[in-house]
Amino acid sequence: MAIRPSQNAMSEAVVITKGPGLIRRLSRGAANKLTRRRTSSAHIECNSSSGPLIMRSRSESNSGLEGGRDSLDLGHNENDEEAIEEPSDPGMDGSCDDSRGLPGGRASKLRGGGIGPAIPAILREGTFLIKISRKKKAKRKFVLDVDTAVVSWDPAKPSKRFCVDDVKEIRVGADARNYREEFGIPADSESRWFTIIYAEYERKGRLKALHLIAPDEGVFSLWTITLEKLSKYRIDMMSSLAQQGEKSLRAHWRREMAKQAATGLQVEGEEQMSLDRVEKLCRNLHINCSKAYLRTQFERADTDGTMSLTFPQFKEFIRLLKQRKDIKNIFGAIASKPESGLGESEFIDFLCGVQGVDVEAGRPHWLQVYAKFVRRSKPKEGVPGQALAARPSLMSFEAFSEFLSSPYNLALLTSPREPNLDRPLNEYFISSSHNTYLMGRQVAGESSIEAYIRALQRGCRCVEVDCWDGADGRPVVNHGRTLTSKVLFSDVIGAIGKYAFMSSPYPLIISLEVHCGPEQQVVMADTLKSTLGDRLVTEPLMTNSFFLPSPQELRHRILIKVKASEESDENTLLNDVAMGRDRISSPITRPAVLDNSSVPVATLGASPLQSSIPKRSLSTRSNGVVNGHLTGTSSSSTTDESDSKESADLRRKRKHSNIAKPLGDLGVYIRGQKYSNFALPESKSYNHVFSFSERTFENLYKDSDLKLQLEKHNMRYLMRLYPSVYRINSSNFDPNKFWRRGVQMVALNWQTYDLGTQMNDAMFGSGIDRTGYVLKPIQLRQSNHPSNILADSTVVRTKKGKKLVKFRIDMISAQQLPRPKNLGSDQGIDPYIEIEVLCADDKAKGAASGIGSPHRRRTRIIRDNGFDPIFNETFTISLETKFPSLVFVRWTVWNSVDGRSYGDRNGALATFTAKLSSLQQGYRHLPLYDGNGDQFLFSTLFCKIEKEEVVSIEEIDARSGKVETLIQLGRSMFNRTISIEKRTEDRTANTW
Repeated sequence: MAIRPSQNAMSEAVVITKGPGLIRRLSRGAANKLTRRRTSSAHIECNSSSGPLIMRSRSESNSGLEGGRDSLDLGHNENDEEAIEEPSDPGMDGSCDDSRGLPGGRASKLRGGGIGPAIPAILREGTFLIKISRKKKAKRKFVLDVDTAVVSWDPAKPSKRFCVDDVKEIRVGADARNYREEFGIPADSESRWFTIIYAEYERKGRLKALHLIAPDEGVFSLWTITLEKLSKYRIDMMSSLAQQGEKSLRAHWRREMAKQAATGLQVEGEEQMSLDRVEKLCRNLHINCSKAYLRTQFERADTDGTMSLTFPQFKEFIRLLKQRKDIKNIFGAIASKPESGLGESEFIDFLCGVQGVDVEAGRPHWLQVYAKFVRRSKPKEGVPGQALAARPSLMSFEAFSEFLSSPYNLALLTSPREPNLDRPLNEYFISSSHNTYLMGRQVAGESSIEAYIRALQRGCRCVEVDCWDGADGRPVVNHGRTLTSKVLFSDVIGAIGKYAFMSSPYPLIISLEVHCGPEQQVVMADTLKSTLGDRLVTEPLMTNSFFLPSPQELRHRILIKVKASEESDENTLLNDVAMGRDRISSPITRPAVLDNSSVPVATLGASPLQSSIPKRSLSTRSNGVVNGHLTGTSSSSTTDESDSKESADLRRKRKHSNIAKPLGDLGVYIRGQKYSNFALPESKSYNHVFSFSERTFENLYKDSDLKLQLEKHNMRYLMRLYPSVYRINSSNFDPNKFWRRGVQMVALNWQTYDLGTQMNDAMFGSGIDRTGYVLKPIQLRQSNHPSNILADSTVVRTKKGKKLVKFRIDMISAQQLPRPKNLGSDQGIDPYIEIEVLCADDKAKGAASGIGSPHRRRTRIIRDNGFDPIFNETFTISLETKFPSLVFVRWTVWNSVDGRSYGDRNGALATFTAKLSSLQQGYRHLPLYDGNGDQFLFSTLFCKIEKEEVVSIEEIDARSGKVETLIQLGRSMFNRTISIEKRTEDRTANTW
């Protein structure tokens, strides 16, 4: 962890840059958080664990093992003199700003024979801090137990302590100012105030903020810097252990020796570890395998039969545990001489032929990667000080194994360069949150700025703010008419302004739901302007332009979604009527507005936009084709007079706006409109947005005509969709149901990590998708050229063509699976893997996942092996879909309750969800996540993925038709030949 200083500038990169300290690195952008695994007895596990089991949150990472490993020492060679550039992925820098030593000149020296930070005695004994809460201020004695890494202020109560591994972030200075002001603490306490954000796993991993004031700046520095050093040490030790680094092994060994010496279990001068101590250490290191398996490997390493291990024997024991038998066959298949190693040309062939890597696009990079792992290969023979010339020139099996689990072999696609998101906003799916302020349930949950910070760190680009009148004239944010707590609107906007562009530089949308009176609406407008400054869009980028700008044009800008005031709304409608209501959104062509003159259709190309609109829908108010001509208003009206009369009638039916003009004017590009029908003039304004609950939307598309109008609307205008109010537990729907209809902002309850959130994380989880903007499939957005917008009405019933998607998954093995909750230490794990494929065409209900009828496959159950189970099962999956880019694959790890039957009422052990188009081919390690969306540090699935080229069904049918014709022709000729031969035989028989 690292102390978050005040941020002075917004990052210009698509992904966050490396921060100066560990807490900054952990908390920024969703790729950087390391926490401990949730269990039913989290504090007990913390007291025995050697370090965290959790790496970071899923939606914050999303690139396979793309977090935390690119900076780790692989442990093969400390003198790797030729460093090469690591993959540029946020949060993968393991560095921490070590320029600041501990107070008083204390350096990080060996303590008790182990490598680690020196913990000041005053913290071990305890210091008094003022604990601030909404109810009171209280002086409490805080004690740091370095052996268990637990900070407590009332040891008798488990709720009055936290583990260092659970700390997400420490905020100081300006970053904690919102909290200080909220509690009414004077500004002179700011230099001594620090807020610790940690996960309270006894309460399902919810985040909790601990606000503290130190008595002086010396004690303040002692706590903040020591917690940073200790957290970094524990994270580094556990991370490097995953790579079998000798430094980390020696550190763990020395720590155990120090413990044995302190308890009198060690004979002076001897450093050995018994089987019991080895078993306990393995549990602390999260090595979850049966005692029988541990004993077998222990006896193999105990070559002298003393039933204890020296350090060299301990290293061999760990090597035996970590040996990857599942990779040996792969290595043997690609290396001509496996016993010697893998040559450079063989490595390149493997990348091209198996991994699907375009090596020629970056050949120098891949040659450097090969050289890096060759240098880290251990020589088969040699002595210390071996000459450089004698070092191996081939990649060893151990180094190849490390490569397969390194950041150079990620499961998900990465973006080698900054994207150019140059299409209009309405052509993108946008990562969106509902009730963003809530940390828990929407009926009685807690409202907090932490929820906004967490969502923005995870890449959210549309946050919601529900505003109500505050008692003291200051607007507040909460879920109105419920038991949820309140937070000041000014605090929320302050936090949003501070964290808006930490994970993505592309535009952030603040969706306002306004329940305030006019006076406090003016306060809201002033707060937005003063806090967000020049980043807030207060006027169009271009005057007299009637199309939405692109994300590229709106980099580092903040948009407000709010309903228009009555005056602003009327002016907009008058301008729309004067300028023409249907306009073309294209960043390439900035067309003049079409008038009501006729344009011969014969001169225009066919349009996929209108090809889905039936003839009878042309009676609504939209651009249509009448008698072979395009009209700029409506096919049901052939005169300007009747058209204007209809528009006036519709305007009179609109509900009056209660939004104050200063606030309504901020809705420049995203102006909320209450839906009545698609014929209203405001439904044709380029900057309007409709918001629907899931139930209202579902009722709309039950009507075939409305469904087609809705899809056409979403090609050109924005729409936001949010969960039903009846989801009192803050559960989520299937987002694919609404993405397939072109809805741009599908808002989810991010505080609930269910399948809906997992799919959303996968949608925005890799490469340029991590910007929070994903270009919609071509069928769901406008064509590139204006001429394609015009189509002959005779083809509007054409259905979108389906595609055949085929791929294969070789489920090879799993590594260090997490233990189920409440499982005894002597009980083994009986794991199996379930693979689900979810696509936008799923319609049937009642499946186990609850969101459609996905393809589902299961492996066999592996008895008593959660450490390195090998499945070696292949699943070939074929499906037809209109949207290949909306196909998702989910892997779920289950534990069989009896080792024979499927299903576990205690829930899944871990899961991973990815968009099929984001998965890379070949042999990949898939990360695993717990029920809170936190990534396990060690646990992975090892698969081979092969994807075939997507082919249209029409093309397949055409090929099949030609083949069938040839078959029929051959069959008729063959039958005719038979008939001739039969008649000849009959005549011959008759002659006898």
